[in-house]
Amino acid sequence: MSFLEKAGIFLTGFLLLAVMAKEIIALIADFILAPLFGMRVKSVSFFGLAFNLQNGKWVASKHKKTALIQHDVRFDDRIPVEKYDDKKSKWLQLTTTVIKILAAAAICFACRGFFAKDKKSPLDILVISFALGMVLQALTSLGIFLYTHLVLMKRLGGYVNTLLSRLRNGEELSSLNMQPVEMLPYENPTNTEKILYYQVYMAHLAASDNYEAMREPSHQAMNYIMNHDYFTQETLAYYWLIFYFSEVEPDEQSAKALLEKLGDIIRNDKDSNARRVLAYYMFNIQHNDERAEALVSEGFAALNTTRCLATERELERKLLTQLNSRIIAHKHSMTAQTDSQ
Repeated sequence: MSFLEKAGIFLTGFLLLAVMAKEIIALIADFILAPLFGMRVKSVSFFGLAFNLQNGKWVASKHKKTALIQHDVRFDDRIPVEKYDDKKSKWLQLTTTVIKILAAAAICFACRGFFAKDKKSPLDILVISFALGMVLQALTSLGIFLYTHLVLMKRLGGYVNTLLSRLRNGEELSSLNMQPVEMLPYENPTNTEKILYYQVYMAHLAASDNYEAMREPSHQAMNYIMNHDYFTQETLAYYWLIFYFSEVEPDEQSAKALLEKLGDIIRNDKDSNARRVLAYYMFNIQHNDERAEALVSEGFAALNTTRCLATERELERKLLTQLNSRIIAHKHSMTAQTDSQ
């Protein structure tokens, strides 16, 4: 067996299999433990297939294929918003991190015989590399947890968390007094932090009718998002970008590129924000009044079933009402033109 063959086998176990195993362990742990901390797994995605929890039912969707196994854990929307607890979220993350470390230790212990062999077969190399990869993944998870709560929470990411807490406590989106990232007192924010901030910032700007201010952050977010695989945690950023490139700065190419990466996820999402985003796309980009009108109606209907903050519901109602008025006016205009001919 050549060196390259050995290297290929080692990398398969050390990276591919270990990463997949770590994600599967985390997924199982979160499914079991999240409800104990007032949280819930809301979406699962692997290899281009996604399952999203909507009104208590799992809905399957396809998106642009990736080599990733992902899942998203959020506060359980079946419980009152005032009972959401960021400390419980932190404890859940710590618990799953400890589980990953224990799993890695158990795997290494179970595979100790493979390390002792003098002559190692391809299977031996694969098992050893997998065990070592699990150790790396466990330590990486611990590092991420420590970085998130000891460093990130003191940076832009922590500020985003504070904004979300203020909204849960009843503050209006329009009253947050948010500023562009460049004007905030946080040095060298990461792209991940910017995307988290963007999702709240766009809602604030829409609630404040400040559409001009959407231009710069939207182009920055677009450049970042289109250069990596789809992440479930960034779904809302995709929605706001599609809205921006459908309504504020109509750009068919950009809007379609975003929709292609999302695949069926937004089409199968029955929440009011997804219906509203698609309605604006259909009206401004596809010029399909009938479909846009139907989506607006679905958006209004979803306002009665979608679990969200009151200020979010009012924003969706406002945006749906504005588009509905434009659709009606456009239809009347077309009818008047037809009658005059």
